[in-house]
Amino acid sequence: MQTIDHKKPQQKRTLKNLVNTPLKRFMFGIQILSYLLILGSPVIGGLLGKAFHMKPGATAGLILGVFIAGEVLFYGSLAFLGRELLLLIRDRFKRLFSGKSK
Repeated sequence: MQTIDHKKPQQKRTLKNLVNTPLKRFMFGIQILSYLLILGSPVIGGLLGKAFHMKPGATAGLILGVFIAGEVLFYGSLAFLGRELLLLIRDRFKRLFSGKSK
């Protein structure tokens, strides 16, 4: 008796396959923006605080607010991109640290 494998052949995960619809493309842009807000929150908050002549305590609160906004955008976009984005990142890290070029 012969068995038939009904699994789809797994295609290579690429960024192009991840952002294949306008909504996913927009959410990926939001994801990149969230990284910039999270990592740049001290600089962004500091510059905004200086531009609006805020006190140091208010500037610190503004920095925290920029950081929290980045986190909210990150998790919101992750809800749309979800597992596929995490698998893409995992595959890239595996390829980077495996030492084999594919």
